[in-house]
Parts: sequence; C-alpha cells; structure tokens
Amino acid sequence: MVEQQAPHDGICIVLGAMPITAEDADEIRAVENQLLICADAGYEVAVANGLIPTMTIGDLDSFSSLPERFLGVLQKHPVEKDDTDTMLAAKEGLARGYRQFLFFGSLGGRLDHTYANIVTLRYLLDFGATGWIVSKENRVTMLKNGSLTLGQDARYPHLSVFSYEATASGVVVDGGKYTPVSHSLYNNFPLGVSNSIVGQTATVRVDDGILLIILAR
Repeated sequence: MVEQQAPHDGICIVLGAMPITAEDADEIRAVENQLLICADAGYEVAVANGLIPTMTIGDLDSFSSLPERFLGVLQKHPVEKDDTDTMLAAKEGLARGYRQFLFFGSLGGRLDHTYANIVTLRYLLDFGATGWIVSKENRVTMLKNGSLTLGQDARYPHLSVFSYEATASGVVVDGGKYTPVSHSLYNNFPLGVSNSIVGQTATVRVDDGILLIILAR
C-alpha cells in the first residue's frame, strides 16, 4: 500500500531506459514544478540528454556501466522484487502526492516491459491519478468513468480506443472521424482501432469502464 502525502499540483516524470528524442527532452525540460525520477538505466538516458534527475530508483541491473556518483538521490532495490523499476518510480511519485504522471523512455524494446508500463497506468487510476506514456511513435493513457478532451496533433494522427476490462459502456468519441453514440467496447474485439480527430479537438467519454487510449504516429 502506498502511503500518500497531501496532493501535489506538479507533474511526476518517470524516465525509462529506452532512448528518447531531443523533442522528448525539450518537452521534459518545459514541464514546470516537476519531479523527475529515473527508473534504473533511465538515469543514463537523462545524463545523455542533459537532464538532471531528482532521484533514481531501481535495481541497477540494466546500466551499461555504473557511474561513480549519481546526480540526485539514489534509491537502490534488490533485483528479485515484485515491482518493476517503473512501478517503484510511480509509487514514489504517488507517495509524494503527485497525481499527474508522464512516462518517457517506456515504450519499445521488450514487449513484456512495455506492457508492464501500460499496466502501471491502470495502477495509477486506483489512486485518483492519471498518466501518459510518451514516445516518438505513440502517446498512451487510460480513462475511467469520465471524459478526456484531446487536441489535434499532426504528429499523432491516429486515435485508437480500447476497452481495458471486459466491457466499457457508454463510449463516445465526439469529434472523431468515427463517432459511436453510447457504444459498448469489449476487450475481445478491437473495434475502436484507427480513428482520427477531424477538428481541433475530440472528446472521448466512457460512462462505465476503463479505456486504453492510444494516439499513434
């Protein structure tokens, strides 16, 4: 169980070990009031891009070589543990009161690690928190029993919406090329794949359920 401080209005950025672009690094730098946590070898990604982490969390098993000295706080964990390094970083952010998360360097490479990072988005929902996983190719988030307005972004023209659990009911994509009205989505059929935003914005809504939302290049 995560022991939580009072809610924090800043953004917790978790940096994984996958390479990021210069554009990603600029986006990270532009975030005000941030907590930057490196998940294990995400530290190497931070240093390579001139980013200064607040802390590094992990078992240190994926470094190419360990630095003599870490910038920021180092929180070392055993290799054999239940939490992934990304989950440890998310729990740290939650414990500090953060309710908005951005994950960079967390898509690609090993599929099991990518999926574990997506599952972390689901974990955040249980604490009233939300997160986006950001990469050059995709932006990924989850939505539970509510609505989310998305702006048109030429870098990510494709919008896909999936039910993360068995059923998501009352699903609407207002402003999408395909706009189902109070539709149900099921996790055994990919009906919501490859939509797009046709105007300046689109609003995704789900009355009952959890949606996995993917913006793709």
